[in-house]
Amino acid sequence: MKKVAIIGAGRMTKPMVDYFIDECGYEVSMLNRTVSRAETVINGRPLGHAIRWEAGEAKSIDKMIKKTDIVISMVPKNLHLNVAKACLRCRKTMLTTAYEIPELLALDKEAKEKGIMILNELGEVPGIDHFGTQLILDEIKEEGGHVISLKSYGSGLPAYSHNNNPLMYKFSWDPNTVFVAAQTGAAYYDKGKRIEVDGKKLFEHFWLMDIDGLGTFETYPNKDCKKYLKPFGLDENVTCYRGLLRYSGYCNTMRNIKELGFFDSKESQLYVGKTYRQLMASMIDAKSTDNLEKDIAKYLNVHENADIIHRLKWLGLLENRLVDIREGSCLDVLLYRMLKKMKFGPHEKDMIIIYVEVIAAFPGRRKEKRTAAMVVEGVANANSAMSRAVALPAAIATKLILSGKITGSGCMMPPTLPELYKPVLHELEEFGYVFKRQAIKIP
Repeated sequence: MKKVAIIGAGRMTKPMVDYFIDECGYEVSMLNRTVSRAETVINGRPLGHAIRWEAGEAKSIDKMIKKTDIVISMVPKNLHLNVAKACLRCRKTMLTTAYEIPELLALDKEAKEKGIMILNELGEVPGIDHFGTQLILDEIKEEGGHVISLKSYGSGLPAYSHNNNPLMYKFSWDPNTVFVAAQTGAAYYDKGKRIEVDGKKLFEHFWLMDIDGLGTFETYPNKDCKKYLKPFGLDENVTCYRGLLRYSGYCNTMRNIKELGFFDSKESQLYVGKTYRQLMASMIDAKSTDNLEKDIAKYLNVHENADIIHRLKWLGLLENRLVDIREGSCLDVLLYRMLKKMKFGPHEKDMIIIYVEVIAAFPGRRKEKRTAAMVVEGVANANSAMSRAVALPAAIATKLILSGKITGSGCMMPPTLPELYKPVLHELEEFGYVFKRQAIKIP
């Protein structure tokens, strides 16, 4: 019987555990600081074991990892290094659904020497988007084509039927991670010209994107495209963009919230005896709360009846009542209100959209735009589309590695392990995660 260790028990892990235990018959050990969360995911299944683990406890994690065949790290990004070092000590391959980080890449040489793989970017974005990209690029290469432009978009949104709040967003994944990503710089290429976007100005750099059959969305750049150019075989004059999709209005709302200071996660303060209106007044240096809405509008340089004023009211941030938390950062206050108002109800569905668009030139002066679009809604009262999109690619890849069908060593990601995408996509189709393809000739 194969044995898998999953480090972390967040909201993305249940479909992974379901797959290993119910589909594969693997034994799963789930390590988490709060054991009850792991027990909830395992749900009494005999093949599942919930084990307490606190970050930094090297002896206990080593003891557990030695008993398993492979490790999946589902902890926050800053803790992946702890897990990776334990995997190196125990000579076990490790997978993550997260973007590669420099600290892990620095372990590449040691991982190769010990014959283990540290395989990252196996989620939704990054992950399935890579698979859709590889699918199109391989076809173009086989036909002797040359890529002119590669654009890839991803999103996790409320389904159209449940997009029912004025911020047009709900949390289907860790809200803290949402705001870390919201302050991370990005870079893309326009006909070979590198365009860098400072994390502080991310939401100023957006535009509208039309997707046939789906609608019009806002897009803003996501991470740095540079590391994908070589693995995808793109030349220096290419257009290469990776972006996120949101419903229209999201970027300006987030920009205004940031300008008010709510993205601050470092400075902690006491809120005992302070109302939301008083807190807001202090954040914009207003002398009183009497004309707070007008003062906010002036501070943000918007109309007094601007959308952002109404959205702040809807969140409860302009109410004349005590702040709900006793102590924390401004971001903690914002997240508390957002999680009160922007969670998915048990009957509500989320939606993931992945859209890859490649323009290529072929022999005979022919040009085509080829697209791969994936749209999946969650299941009411069950797993979200996002949780399955994040968990299943990593789970399927784990099975392929354990069965010896995928091999390798060192730090890798799907673009550097091209033999991975076809079998993973093939099995994802069984769960309803299918790319719809289209090719259009262009002048």
